[in-house]
Amino acid sequence: MITIKNGLVLTGHTLKPVETNVIINDEGRIIKLSPNDEDGEIIDATNCIVLPAFINAHIHIGDSISRDVGDGLSIKELVEPPHGLKHKILAKASDAEIINAMHETAKEMLYSGTSTFIDFREGGIKGINLLKQAIFDLPINACILGRSDKYYDPSTTPEEARLITRELLQHCDGIGLSGVQDVDSEIMLQIAEVCNQEDKLAVIHVAEYYELQEQSVQLTNQTEIERALKAGFTTIVHATHPILQDLELLEATSPVVVACPRSNGMLSVGIPPVSAYVENDIDVALGTDNVMFNQPDMFREMEYTLKAVRGSYKNKITAYDILKMATINGFKILGKDISIKEGNVSDILIIKRKSDDPYLSIVNRSSSEDIMNFIMGNQM
Repeated sequence: MITIKNGLVLTGHTLKPVETNVIINDEGRIIKLSPNDEDGEIIDATNCIVLPAFINAHIHIGDSISRDVGDGLSIKELVEPPHGLKHKILAKASDAEIINAMHETAKEMLYSGTSTFIDFREGGIKGINLLKQAIFDLPINACILGRSDKYYDPSTTPEEARLITRELLQHCDGIGLSGVQDVDSEIMLQIAEVCNQEDKLAVIHVAEYYELQEQSVQLTNQTEIERALKAGFTTIVHATHPILQDLELLEATSPVVVACPRSNGMLSVGIPPVSAYVENDIDVALGTDNVMFNQPDMFREMEYTLKAVRGSYKNKITAYDILKMATINGFKILGKDISIKEGNVSDILIIKRKSDDPYLSIVNRSSSEDIMNFIMGNQM
């Protein structure tokens, strides 16, 4: 039994601040929120904020092998499959090098308060297994979205794509596609259908830069966002440039949009309009994207998002909105409720409080050095 005592606790789905104790049993379940009760080992959270741990909702952890290379190249030259710079580097790297690089990145995420990450895993079944080897001895949760190089082969038929997808899904948690225009539209449809039939995630990059939207409308009379949602993808990544009726469609279909503002900024493709998404009650999560050019640190991602969105769109996105994106909203993708309330098992951070506003204290002023304790279930 553990009691987190004297902290300001951000409770429930709304992250409501309450001065209360959190009592956790030996199975990691929160059995009581009470300002007066305590039991077992005491963790003193005086002058601290108690909150759910972070989820990095989109990362390419394999890119850990290629940090800070290719700066100044275009997004196509850097990451477009199958001939982008990162793909060339990955092809030349040994399995041991890739495993070690991913292991170090996973440790960095843990040290900065991330308990769970969602990875776009290239390399088919082998790539999936490399990641599993990289994190097997770490207390971090990975949602692995697989991908096959055969999806990009023009000779692959839709039926073959279905079979490939079913085989991949025996080893991972879903499929993560690089883009709407990278694969045949019928193959994209079959991939999403199989994922939905097997209750696995179907996730895809869309509208990362404006030219993609232009090309999509010219070729199909539909935006990339429209095509992805009509194909059956329930989580989309980037959506940096919604156009035409995209906002209305997103509002009607209720996917989770995973925004990666630092990545978009580094690649000079824009800043996602997350404030507009919030205003339209569209759930937004945050991801750090390619380790190739971003440190996988959710503190950095949150602060950048708050300030870049305010600066770009001149509107009042709040630190509260941003903190929800890094915690509660991201876990919705996985169908998990990790909010701090009685009955839940929650990964919990205890962070030094630096101002009277708990949300700004975390988003605007905190770093990994301010984490006083990190509880994953009943592990500390």
